[in-house]
Amino acid sequence: MAGSPKIFRVSSSAPASLWLQEESATLVGDDRHYVMANDQGVTIKGPISLVTDSMGIRKGGLFVGLNDFIEMIPSTMVTPIPSRIPFPPIFAMVGLAATVAFFTALLV
Repeated sequence: MAGSPKIFRVSSSAPASLWLQEESATLVGDDRHYVMANDQGVTIKGPISLVTDSMGIRKGGLFVGLNDFIEMIPSTMVTPIPSRIPFPPIFAMVGLAATVAFFTALLV
């Protein structure tokens, strides 16, 4: 059963707020800009600015975009260039290896 939302604002007249409900959380800038997370997914309304290059955006946990310079080169039949490349998250494996090494040392 959904209760009334908890709303946090700096002042009573401020358009920006944080709405918390049992099933969702919404970060509101004003009536035209917000970010909502609920059981249907994440909704972003308004212009978006991502301050990163193509390789900093991971899709599906495995695929990243090419280097921004390479994306300027056209893909042709002679020189096919993929739009995304598989790039496994090696940093997670490094952390896991360090943890396994630590616990293995405790067994000795």
